[in-house]
Amino acid sequence: MKPVRNLRFPGNILLIDGISGSGKTMITRLIDGYSACTSPVFNYTLEYICILHSNQIIDTPTARILLGLNLDQRRYDDSISREVNLRVSDLSSVLKSRKRSEYLLSLIKKDTDQNSSERISAHPYLSFVSHQLNHATQLIELSYSDSFFEIMCVRHPYYLISHWESYVSMIGAKPRDFTLWNDYKGSTIPWFIEKYADWYVNSDLINRAALCVIEILGQSLTKLTEERSNRVVIPFEKFVLDPTPTLTEIQSWPSIGEPKEARRIMRKEKLPRSHINMGRQLPIYKRYGAGLFESSTDMKVDFQKQESFARQRLEPSVFKELESLSDVYLQYFGEWYS
Repeated sequence: MKPVRNLRFPGNILLIDGISGSGKTMITRLIDGYSACTSPVFNYTLEYICILHSNQIIDTPTARILLGLNLDQRRYDDSISREVNLRVSDLSSVLKSRKRSEYLLSLIKKDTDQNSSERISAHPYLSFVSHQLNHATQLIELSYSDSFFEIMCVRHPYYLISHWESYVSMIGAKPRDFTLWNDYKGSTIPWFIEKYADWYVNSDLINRAALCVIEILGQSLTKLTEERSNRVVIPFEKFVLDPTPTLTEIQSWPSIGEPKEARRIMRKEKLPRSHINMGRQLPIYKRYGAGLFESSTDMKVDFQKQESFARQRLEPSVFKELESLSDVYLQYFGEWYS
């Protein structure tokens, strides 16, 4: 016998992916404003299935069945507000959603096919936030084709170093880190380290942080060379200075409509900005190094400062890779500080 899955709930899948520190939380709040979207949440099981399939640990037929089961289960749970996050302090809490009243009301409604169907019909875009899946989303593309919509967030590599330096010490060291780890020559490395494994295991924290940025963002830029009609790419710098072109692109997706309370949400997220560093100073952002960025200097001077910071702290060979990635990023998205 072999497992099969011949049924699925109707609707689309929306994934907000990209390297951590690239503004996905901000994008999540904007996507939450669209009535057609469920409130975006994390889905670690989806990530694990996609990664294990990408690493050829799970075969494609089995991975597609597991993915389908996971997404149908999550769609049904969302329709009856099962397992919603009610933690007040979490940025992903449903209490921070524009749809919070609807989710809370659904908690006390009866679990009927009609109630579930009404919610699924009202929010056809089942929305998730993921952690730098990059090429591992191939399984979703294969399984959901035209009903898979993706937002890819990127940011200039110099501005990601402090974020990753604050996090990289957790990898393989703390049980609260839910990144898949690989064993490499007796050392624990994150699953996304491929090209630079030897460098990674022999580096200190700041250089490991830089190598994570180089590896992940490099994979992102490689992926973006393959155009896809249902993908919207959001370079952080240009988006925060002028979000209108990106929002117009998202609104071209079928039946997604226009975001409710868009002006209020954008004002809260400080969009548009006159300087890329003029974002919200939330405690979690400061914990991950965002508080190190200044908005009092010219953006070109600020860019040069971040470049100098990286050059001084990184091994020359690692900085050379980072500088090369910076050049590719600027070629791809252009300068925002000129």
